[in-house]
Amino acid sequence: MADGVKHHALSSQHDFYDLLGVQSTASESEIRRAWRKTALKYHPDKAGASNTEAFEKFHLLQIALDVLVDETARQLYDNARRAREEKKARDGKLEGKRRAMKEDLERRESGFLKRKHDELEEEEAFQRELRRLAEDGKRRRKEREEALRAEAMLETQVDETANKCNSTDSNGDKQQSYKETSEVDRSITLRFIKNDSTQHMDAEYIKQTFGRKFGPIEDVLLRDKKFRIDGEKHRRLYTTAVIAFKSIVGAHACVSDLSELAHLTYANEEDWGFFKEINWASGKPPDCVPIATPKTLHATPLNNPLDVLTTDPPSQPQTPAKGITTGAGGLRKVPSFASFKGTPKSTSPIPNYATPSKDDTMMMRLREAQKRKIAEQRSQDQTPT
Repeated sequence: MADGVKHHALSSQHDFYDLLGVQSTASESEIRRAWRKTALKYHPDKAGASNTEAFEKFHLLQIALDVLVDETARQLYDNARRAREEKKARDGKLEGKRRAMKEDLERRESGFLKRKHDELEEEEAFQRELRRLAEDGKRRRKEREEALRAEAMLETQVDETANKCNSTDSNGDKQQSYKETSEVDRSITLRFIKNDSTQHMDAEYIKQTFGRKFGPIEDVLLRDKKFRIDGEKHRRLYTTAVIAFKSIVGAHACVSDLSELAHLTYANEEDWGFFKEINWASGKPPDCVPIATPKTLHATPLNNPLDVLTTDPPSQPQTPAKGITTGAGGLRKVPSFASFKGTPKSTSPIPNYATPSKDDTMMMRLREAQKRKIAEQRSQDQTPT
């Protein structure tokens, strides 16, 4: 076997069997017969000396014949050809796996980006709604301040006698105009975990459930977001709810009583235990909400919850500012300027813009009194006799 034939048998990338149109198991005579038949098509005398492509094909046919009729060279060629086919098959499988991995990676990246985009949109919508609530409260405060200012200017033009005669009616009108509190003061926030046990808790469910328990609800806003709780490795999906009540009494009752409902047993009300982190939407109670002090929780028991409306509040540790007096309920009174000339006396103080109606205030104070009475009763029941 010549070195040139061996070189072609090992390094040639052409399929000599396919070139001659025979099977890989063809005999030597079949190979020679196929070569003569194919070589006639590309012989320079027939194809022309100027046909470079035919000349190269004829030369390649001669190399194929030399390799395949030599038994040793043919065996080397068959081994090399088989190795090339196996490598091609392996490369095809690897390429298919790479393609599948690439498509899977692109699909997951696309899904992650979409989820991230949706979360950002939900966060922006939630923040816009909070800003809207804050702007609404600010606008209402400004409108009420302007209304108060206009009324004050009008009252200065009425003589003292007319003010005294109309004080009762005007007080009723003012109390009616300042009954409504801002939307932020009537809104609370809470959070519950998002899982199979709470998947039924949508806005309509919360509106009906809380409406039956605490009073009419104006609107409910929900937002889902993942949080990492202390002591846990992974973040968990929670739903944050903003509930706007129609009355500040309902919001006050929800903040005051909801955390205790999780420790009590009610028929068909097992869902109260899922609600956590109940708070006012503004982060703190409105100024008009009565605050129970530790002293009142263990003071002399109240025989009637109405006593809270007439009971004097605990003494204040601070000394009132000079010129400011403290009236019933611990509220500061506006200092009198009646001694100045041109200032008419008015029997109706200007109310704060966020002051609820007398009925709302009474309901909140009654609720605080009832809670104190229940706490005292529990304390007495737990005391060993």
